[in-house]
Amino acid sequence: MKSSKRIKYVKPKVSYAEFYTENINNPEIYRWLRANPKKYTVEEEKEWIRSIKDEYIYTMIEKGSNEMIGNCSFNSIVDGVAEIGIWITPSKQNNHYGREAIEHFIDYGFNEIGVKEIVLTVFESNVKAIKCYKSIGFVEISKDMNVEDGIGNITNNIHMKYIK
Repeated sequence: MKSSKRIKYVKPKVSYAEFYTENINNPEIYRWLRANPKKYTVEEEKEWIRSIKDEYIYTMIEKGSNEMIGNCSFNSIVDGVAEIGIWITPSKQNNHYGREAIEHFIDYGFNEIGVKEIVLTVFESNVKAIKCYKSIGFVEISKDMNVEDGIGNITNNIHMKYIK
């Protein structure tokens, strides 16, 4: 996968396990990712990294500083439909890295992998992410009501689809 303007995309490495563990256990990250969070160990993250050889999961590295930004991936690709996911470490948030990465993954998905559709799911309470996704070209296609976010708050899941 090529890099974008400010981001290099590299496959996760076992040496990144501490960064991944620190972030996946951070409530500012997991609140947007899953309900009923569990604490992951560095060893569990290492095992996960070893298990993802052929998947479309990339660690984002800031060009220049070589600091890790987060993770962007196609969580699944089924019948040409790719579900995109992203998280950004708190110290790198609000720098438009998410927008840059999502736009890059859209191009990558359609032009290099050959997906036919790109979708995502976002908690309705994640207002900043929804604003970003809509500005890129995602539209709401459905909603699951009264779900728990990663810290136990009741919200809704919004399912979105990218429209070219």
